[in-house]
Amino acid sequence: MSKVTIAQKEKAKRFHQIIFSWFRTHERQMAWRETFDPYEILVSEVMLQQTQVDRVRTKYDEFLVRFPDVHALAAAPLSEVLTLWSGLGYNRRARYLQDCAKAVVVHYGGVFPQTYEELVALPGIGRSTAGALLAFSFGKETPMIDTNIRRILTRVFFARAKTPPTDAELYDFASAIIPRGKGRVWNYALLDIGATLCTARGHHDDCPLVPLHGKVADVVKPKKAETFHGSARFWRGKIMRALIAHGDMSLAALAKAIDLPKEETVMHVDTLIRDRLVHQSRGCISLKKG
Repeated sequence: MSKVTIAQKEKAKRFHQIIFSWFRTHERQMAWRETFDPYEILVSEVMLQQTQVDRVRTKYDEFLVRFPDVHALAAAPLSEVLTLWSGLGYNRRARYLQDCAKAVVVHYGGVFPQTYEELVALPGIGRSTAGALLAFSFGKETPMIDTNIRRILTRVFFARAKTPPTDAELYDFASAIIPRGKGRVWNYALLDIGATLCTARGHHDDCPLVPLHGKVADVVKPKKAETFHGSARFWRGKIMRALIAHGDMSLAALAKAIDLPKEETVMHVDTLIRDRLVHQSRGCISLKKG
């Protein structure tokens, strides 16, 4: 992508005014927004991936009580981490989170690095999470590009582009228009307006960004809802909950507990073994200890 055009720079000034004006009276209150601690920010960011905010609120507090810092999480048995994670779904995130904690302890003495290159080299941290840590923990003028922010920037600045910007191009553009010294509040503001008004299913009539991008209700066509019940993720979740509730189980007992034929249970157990979430030994299946 070329440099930010003069027209885009002028539009960005109005964009800043609208976003900050709206955010002053509509900011969402969340516990993780009251801290600058990179470990606490990381926990919230990983939990929020593909998970609704309301489901995260309670789990976030419980998690920090049990694992208050990166050292506590790194030293804990994985089975304990998975047990506390139960209910959030996507259990691999818990594994990645602990792997990251271990790497920070081993390679950085428990102190999170403060450069983008070092952060994305840690297990489970991609561009978006690295941007969140840099902006929310260290106050740097770094974009945090999640689906909400990507959608807003594309609608406002690239709606008429022949081809949408790539992730790398959008990251560079977002970096260029961040208000100086306001990386933390700016990213939070974009997240909030994207989650509440300028949504993927069109947006509310009172969205303050309409003057900048016009009506976009028909830009994103509703996706056909995926059926969760009976999906692979549904059965893997049932297996994890059964192991949390009952401890070590034989394959036959596990299949009976989740009401699934043994052959299909084996398939899902194999996936969980590959994900390093469960362990099988001498005919017994259990949560991975470490």
